[in-house]
Amino acid sequence: EDLIAAGVRVDVFTVVSAKIGASSADELKSLGDTLRSKLSSGVGVLGAVVDGKVALVCVVTDDLIKERKLQAGKIVGEIAKLVGGGGGGRPHLATAGGKDIEKLDGALKDAVAIVRSML
Repeated sequence: EDLIAAGVRVDVFTVVSAKIGASSADELKSLGDTLRSKLSSGVGVLGAVVDGKVALVCVVTDDLIKERKLQAGKIVGEIAKLVGGGGGGRPHLATAGGKDIEKLDGALKDAVAIVRSML
């Protein structure tokens, strides 16, 4: 709920982008699922440092997949480029990784602009 409250309004939906403490990529994915279920309409991007590497997960609610053609795989792929990595997945949930942990905070800040550019 705190993450959603701190989200940024883009048009009529919310973009949540945050660095969190996760001990594994699976835990990060699980937290992404939880975030998606709590977002009424929005995009969530979560990042963590796992085993010395960047781990990212992106979730998109069904209404935005249908009406705005937003896809988690495309969003997370663009963010992953900023941390020296890549990734992808399904329209509603996608994961990515990268090796440049120093750039994680900046990449997460850019998430809103990346989502905006895809509208």
